Amino acid sequence: MLNVKSCVLLLMTGIITSCTSTKTCRQADAPEAVLSLWNEGKAKASIINFVQSCTDKSSSRYLPPAKRVAAFDMDGTILIEKPMYVLFDFAIKKVAEKATANPILTRKQPYKAVVNQDWNYLHENLYSEDGMFDTLLYATDGYTNRDYTQAMARFFEATRHPRYQVSPKKLVYQPVVQLINYLQSNQFDVYICSGSDPQFTRSFCTEATGVPKENVIGTTVLTKWIDGQLIRQHEFVKPLNDGPGKPVNLLNKIGKVPVITVGNSMGDFHMLEYSKTAPHSLQLLVNHDDDQREYKYKNKKMKNVCRDQGWQEISMKHDFKTVFGNLEK
Repeated sequence: MLNVKSCVLLLMTGIITSCTSTKTCRQADAPEAVLSLWNEGKAKASIINFVQSCTDKSSSRYLPPAKRVAAFDMDGTILIEKPMYVLFDFAIKKVAEKATANPILTRKQPYKAVVNQDWNYLHENLYSEDGMFDTLLYATDGYTNRDYTQAMARFFEATRHPRYQVSPKKLVYQPVVQLINYLQSNQFDVYICSGSDPQFTRSFCTEATGVPKENVIGTTVLTKWIDGQLIRQHEFVKPLNDGPGKPVNLLNKIGKVPVITVGNSMGDFHMLEYSKTAPHSLQLLVNHDDDQREYKYKNKKMKNVCRDQGWQEISMKHDFKTVFGNLEK
């Protein structure tokens, strides 16, 4: 027969065990325990509910880790893209340097547009020959891999964003980085699927987001092995990794349909549409509607796209507790 002291000890042991178990469970399930940089709302709830359904073995929507794939756009989804896409800020500066060294180049595009600061021409001719994307070809034509790596390092070291006065690579959206880390902690394989050049993205992605370099997909400049060196050519590997090219390159690179996709523009439309072919999926669209902490885009258009497609809008203004941490002003 147990004495009083033994009963008390057993009771206390049970309470401690129960509390420990309950605490662990609550930490896993309580919204405040995850995505702490997000405000409570539909966006945060939809993410947590989706991840829980994928990771709960008792759920009919459980997904084994091998099928947990997420794809994020970069420019405007992870990394600031105003007043200019960071990659093309780099490319345009390189094109300007070449035009200064050889003024005869300014007779042709895209040198002419760059020198005249005709940004409308570049934006209106995003994919056209000698348009925005082609500035990258002109900027790095003939570069060795080492040349390009060093040029990128110098760019990030020397460049400061005109509003925030820090290197562009520091201007990543902290709630999105937290979302990436949350997915990784739940055994999701996270990819960056960007219109930007993959080598450019790889130069800072792991440090800034935790996404490994091998998980970057982008618009790739054709590179050849010539005389013992990798040399960049004046040609892209098709398709460009934007718009309808994104699903193609996702298929070619990973061979799986991402069950979570996150974008911010019509350039991501097809990637999100592709994700919807999975039996159980979540599509998220970052809506830039906060001109106090970041920038305000045509947010009504994005709201309508989310409504029409059944995607979840992420309002930068209402869903993000912070954008860049203590940098926004």
